[in-house]
Amino acid sequence: MSIKLNFSKKYWQAVAVLTGYVIGVGMFGLPFLISRAGVLTFFILIAVLGSVQYLLHLIYANLIIVTREYHRLPGYAGIYLGKKGKVVIFLAKMIGNGGALLAYIIITGIFLNQLLGPIFGGSEFIYTTVLFALEAVIIYFGIKTIAKVEFFMTGLLLLVVLLIIIKGWGAVEAANFTMVNWKYFLLPYGAILFAVDGGGSIPIIVKLLRRDKKKIKSAVRTGTFLSVLVIILFTLIIVGISGANTTSDALVGVRNVLDDGVVLFSLIFGVLTMITSFLLVAESIKETLWWDFKLNKRLAWALAVFLPYLLYMLGLKNLIAVISFAGGVAGGFVVIVLILIFTKLRKQPEKLVLFKYKPNTFILYTLISLFVAGIAYEIYYFFIK
Repeated sequence: MSIKLNFSKKYWQAVAVLTGYVIGVGMFGLPFLISRAGVLTFFILIAVLGSVQYLLHLIYANLIIVTREYHRLPGYAGIYLGKKGKVVIFLAKMIGNGGALLAYIIITGIFLNQLLGPIFGGSEFIYTTVLFALEAVIIYFGIKTIAKVEFFMTGLLLLVVLLIIIKGWGAVEAANFTMVNWKYFLLPYGAILFAVDGGGSIPIIVKLLRRDKKKIKSAVRTGTFLSVLVIILFTLIIVGISGANTTSDALVGVRNVLDDGVVLFSLIFGVLTMITSFLLVAESIKETLWWDFKLNKRLAWALAVFLPYLLYMLGLKNLIAVISFAGGVAGGFVVIVLILIFTKLRKQPEKLVLFKYKPNTFILYTLISLFVAGIAYEIYYFFIK
């Protein structure tokens, strides 16, 4: 019976939502960083951070299941940690999600310019602005079909990655890989934490699966580790092809190696993936402002979509810096708050519905210490280095 339930349409839609949320702009930024930090760094960090994110996804899903009303993460933080926790997580999510939206705006402009510039002319700014306007309109009217869209898009995503692997495998050269560069060992930390974060999709998954504990835990596990596998394969292939010439957006740097058709298809898919990711994240911000802070729905929409575009207009266009800061700082605060909430839940064992084995206090506070150090590192690197 459980097998039938796990392989239901809703189950795979839930997996697709999580996978589609995780695999996005963060993945495209990783090859550039790994080409400098080394593949050993990559494997260590993604193993640790991927496992931590799986734990966090379960904690968040657990919160939603055992809390009667639906909220976004700031609302749950307010319930379990009080007003201070709510404010901290709100600011962290605004920085993190706002950074994600800004990153989507930057990279879709790059991809669209590569696709349409040779045909129609124009600039990245024009293509970015036109697409942003369309996305803003969609978010204003709602995106009820996002789960079905993500199911289709995730299938396409896996097809594109497979195509890149097949076509690019013969062009991979061992000389293009650096084992480890200790000078840049922590450089990919923030970007990897950003890349494997699927927290914004968890409320959708819980709704899709109607708070069914077994199916939710299975979908979160499948979606998280499938995403990590795709990110690993994509990153290694791109670095193996372009080595030191890897570009910050990944795809532009392999144009001279992969078939034009593969690159064209990949760029098209890259744009479509960024669009669906933008819609998911912007909707998350809108719902946070609307549900948890009781802002007017239109004002919540305007703040969610226009603040990142304003930053883009002000010249903040460095993709790697944006995803590293958003992941390392905002993501670090989210990790810390979720762990603190988990320590509260540990005192009420009946509420730990997704956990058979509970990490002990020493492990939890060690994780908090590590992520505090990660926040300090990213702030130093972003503002001082």
